[in-house]
Amino acid sequence: MTRPSDFQRVIISLFLVLLALVLVVSPLPMLLRSLGILLLSYAAFSWGGITLAYLVALLVPPAGLLTGDPNWLVMLPLILSSGLLAMAGLEYAWRYPAILISPLLYIAPQLFVWLVSYQPLFAINLPWEPSARTWISLHGLAALFAVLLLIYLERFKERRGHQHVSARSGRQSRNP
Repeated sequence: MTRPSDFQRVIISLFLVLLALVLVVSPLPMLLRSLGILLLSYAAFSWGGITLAYLVALLVPPAGLLTGDPNWLVMLPLILSSGLLAMAGLEYAWRYPAILISPLLYIAPQLFVWLVSYQPLFAINLPWEPSARTWISLHGLAALFAVLLLIYLERFKERRGHQHVSARSGRQSRNP
């Protein structure tokens, strides 16, 4: 398996951004749209690097306002802050520490809002679908799964690249 060229990376990156845009404006439940943005942000990191991951995590969710869903407007700051923290955790704690740090940073704003909303001063009914616990646990598990998959794919690429280089050097040593 060969490494994709720069042109292929651009095409795949553009596809991921467009897929995220279509997902965020589609008439799906808010939970699925939010999970889709989360997973596509991690996929964007895998293919296009951290810049593309930030693009998907921060610039795509506001496009959901085109649907006119007032619940999306209410949850948008939470989705944006969670995405920003998760991608920052992924960038600065890459590899094995990111397994814990990125998912925890993703759910940190959600946990804070959920816990603070029980206080009388900050009482608010957020449109968690179906419930706050389900929302937070699904997002945490999805982020954990995505980070584990990213690390597995990177190690797979490294092994394939190492085997390809060693096979090539073996052929060169046999042919004088």
